[in-house]
This record gives sequence, structure tokens and C-alpha cells, in this order.
Amino acid sequence: MSSNDRADNPVLSDHPGIGAARHWLTTQAGKLVENQNVIQVDSEATIEEACETLIRHSIQSVPLYDHRSQTYVGMFDLHDYASYLLSKRATLMGSNNTGGSDHEGLAAATGGTMRRESISPLARKALGDGARRGSVVAVSDMSTVNPFYSVLPETTVAQVAMVFAKGAHRVAVMENERAIRGILSQTRVVRYFFEHCAVQSSSGANNDSSNSSNASGGFISREEDQMLDKTLTELGLVTRDIVTVRPETPVLQALSLLEQWRVSSLAVVDEEKRLVGNLSVGDVKYLVKDRSLISASCRELVQAGRFLQGVYQGKDRAAVFSVRPQATLRYALSKLVATGAHRLWITEPGAGEVLTKARCGVVEQQSSTTSDSTNTGGPPAAGVRSCRRASVSSSSSQTVAIAPPHFGGAFDDTVCGVISLTDVMQLLAENAPKPEADPEYNYASMD
Repeated sequence: MSSNDRADNPVLSDHPGIGAARHWLTTQAGKLVENQNVIQVDSEATIEEACETLIRHSIQSVPLYDHRSQTYVGMFDLHDYASYLLSKRATLMGSNNTGGSDHEGLAAATGGTMRRESISPLARKALGDGARRGSVVAVSDMSTVNPFYSVLPETTVAQVAMVFAKGAHRVAVMENERAIRGILSQTRVVRYFFEHCAVQSSSGANNDSSNSSNASGGFISREEDQMLDKTLTELGLVTRDIVTVRPETPVLQALSLLEQWRVSSLAVVDEEKRLVGNLSVGDVKYLVKDRSLISASCRELVQAGRFLQGVYQGKDRAAVFSVRPQATLRYALSKLVATGAHRLWITEPGAGEVLTKARCGVVEQQSSTTSDSTNTGGPPAAGVRSCRRASVSSSSSQTVAIAPPHFGGAFDDTVCGVISLTDVMQLLAENAPKPEADPEYNYASMD
């Protein structure tokens, strides 16, 4: 095998003379961020300027660089902006309500669901500091809302996965203490796992089902391969405890729910609890382009986001991706990778009894009857017009077909769960081989 072949194949060890495959978690973080163009924002920029950067480059967060100290002081993401907007609106309303607190004023505007813990303490402090200075709030005032996680290029994916499993969405891979080589995200790690493990093991298992670990050359353990073929129900992801909003729900109320429950997305459901859309923290950035949307409904915000996607990215639709409870994790991964989505709603046909667990239908428990069909998320239900199927390719030119995306109103489905990238990272971390049980999987060692 040539040196070029070895360099192009991350499964192989870099040490001369060693051609044995290593477990995927022993891969170095630096290999997954090669040739990245890192976008950053000056720490003295305004919050609005930081949001403009997120929109322009279609990214979810951006590192903040302090030129005076020549160091990175934090990460700014859209949860920070949501907290800032809530805090600012609470302050403005509070100043106009002499008989109540700031939070009571905002609670009235959000249908009575606003709670004090919904607004980040740092957001309140940053807003107060900005007001006292008589100036706009700098993005650096929000920097510690989102810690700046950094790792060395030699850090293993296993070590990064442990951070992601606790809820972090990305880490900076440092070239040195003053320069970033690249940003490693949950999306990149999940795609890497799928391309080098899920697709290959699926193909190889057909040839030698007695030894699934050989299917991907030892790059995945038998336990991980078996986990991929478990259904979402078996993995405990059909919880039926979903944070939802209606199309007519005020945007301010939706923001308070995102912050209160620390979730990245809300299912938009109609009066019969059918999934009709998706509102994510990514939609918050569009409030920068049109401040009047703060007083609008969720439907209007999603529609505005769809228009701006067309302006900035050439997209003319806003897809809502979903899978059935009977779908396997392998299938769900193929859909996450092919669509680039951060989450998939788990849906089932029909609408059953809905038990309200919180005020205004914030969190709902749905006890719909699961379909008797053994549909694993592939073919659409009878009577639904079929669409062209998509596929995702691995580095070995193998393909896995996936079902077309579900669009609002296309299916009579109710939401019964969600699978996010964080859920996937937690499953991968929990099912990874333990180094103490098998020295072959020593994640602390370098390739």
C-alpha cells in the first residue's frame, strides 16, 4: 500500500509497518478538521454583528477573539442571543410596569409561561452593564454563557465524544494557544462514525454475519454494531415528553421555552397535535434581520426564515424530518447525515389522548396507539404520495437509501419522541468498548 493510500485512509495507523485497523474512537481530532476555514468574531463586536456573521456563513456558533490579549474568550451561539432578547424585553416591559417586576411584565406578554430561571443571569448582567455604560452590549459580555472548549489536535475522538455526550455541541481544535485549526462539531463526528462504521458494517455483515467486527475491519466493536440495529423504541428514545408550540404561539413564548428547557428545537403542532413544522434555535438569528418578528407568531418567524434561507442559501423550503419508532438507529443516522439535520422527530400515525403536564400545553405526554405496521421509517403510509428517495454515500462508495423528508401537512403524524445529535453521542459513549476491559481500545493512545 502506498503512503498516499495510507494518508487517505484514517482507519490505518500512521506508524510505519503497522497496518492494523484501530477503533474509530482512537482517531485524532485534528484529522476531522483538516482544511477548515475558521470564522471568528472580534470580542468587541456587537451581538447583532455576531449574529450577522452566523447568518452570512450559515453556522450555529462562532469563537470570540480578543486582539488585546490575543486569546479566545468564548463562543457565541444563538441561545446567547435568545437570552439577550428575553432579558432586553423584560427590562423594557418592566420599566413600563410600575406595579410589577420585569419578569412579570414579560410573563404577561408570553401567556403566563415566563419564569425567572428562563433568562440567563449573565444575560441580565450583560444587559445591565451595557445600559449603565450607555452603549450597545458587546458580544464578549455574553461569552461565558457558552464555554470555550478547546482540545489539542492529538486528542482522540473518544475524549471529544465524552464532552459532546454532556451536551456541548462543538470544540475548538487548537493549532497552538493563539490559533484554531478547526471547529469539531457533533455533526462532523456523527458523519465520520456513519461513513466509516455504520455503512461499512451494514454491508459487511451480509457477507459474514458471524463476525460483525470484521465488517468494518475492526473499526467498530460488536456491541456498537448490534446497537445500530436496535430500534428507537428499544433505545428508549420514544419518551412522549416533547416541548411543543402551536403555529400561533408568540415568538417570545417560544424563546422562553427554548431557554427554560434548554432545548435546541420545538415541535410545531396543530390543534390535533399533528406535526406541522419545526422551530429551532437556528431560527432566532432571523430576528436580527427583522426586529418586528419578536412580536410575531411562530408561523410568521418560520416563514420569514424560509424566505431568508432563499436569499442567503438558495433554499426554497423548510423541511421537517421525522422517523418512525420502529426505525433502527442505523436508519436514523443515515437520515441525519443525508439531510444535515440536528434532530429527527419521532412520529407515529393517528392522534390519541393528550395529557397536559405544564401550563399552556408547554410539555405534553401523548399516548397514541402505535401502528401495527412494522414500518421502519422507509416507505410512506398507504394513501400518501411517494417521493423520490434520497441516498447517502460512504467513503467506500456504498449507499444507503433513506426515505424522503416529511413536510408540514404531508403526513397525519403525531410526535412521540426526538433523536438529536446529543442523543447519538450519548449512545456512542455509553456503548463504546471499555479500555480496562479490552486494552485494544485504549482511547488515550494516539494513532
